[in-house]
Amino acid sequence: MKIWEMNPEEGSLVGTMPDELLKTLVRCGSPAEERKALHAAGASVVHMQLAKPSAATVENTRQSLPDLVIWSSIRIFSRRAVSAAIEYGCESEEFWPCRFQSNPEEEFFLHLPVKVFDIVDVDKSTFKHILPLNPPIPMFIEKLVTKPLPEHLTPIFRAERPGTVQVFSELFVRDDFKLAWNRNAFAGAVFRLLST
Repeated sequence: MKIWEMNPEEGSLVGTMPDELLKTLVRCGSPAEERKALHAAGASVVHMQLAKPSAATVENTRQSLPDLVIWSSIRIFSRRAVSAAIEYGCESEEFWPCRFQSNPEEEFFLHLPVKVFDIVDVDKSTFKHILPLNPPIPMFIEKLVTKPLPEHLTPIFRAERPGTVQVFSELFVRDDFKLAWNRNAFAGAVFRLLST
């Protein structure tokens, strides 16, 4: 099975959020912790702003938004992209509602997976950087070698970082979802092949 990494197009708008919520989520290392933090903050809908990648200026006027936006390592999907992800096997609970100040009528969703997968064979994969901690923390996958894949792998997913409660920063995508993204002419994503 081909596995791809999904990222926003270079130079696209990024999401920003209120400082208190930002400080809380930055401390989280996994989607489960992020979900708990949002519940604890009572944020049934996360109110966000859009900024240029430098985040120097917040956009106050209506923007033309792609189907994929990013905040930190969390991907944010449009309503139509979420519908496709659910159709291909994601759970609706993986998507947390958010609204952008400049486009309040448009529905977007933070992707906070309910389940993460232990698929990265750290010993055989290659990484751009490894933090020299105990245990070492591999970062930025260059070439992915997988462990045996589970029977059900959601179309978009995060992978466990072995020996920690954290996940890899990459958003992994099955080949069939990448093809559906392209077929539906969804906008804002670039894909990099990680594993064949």
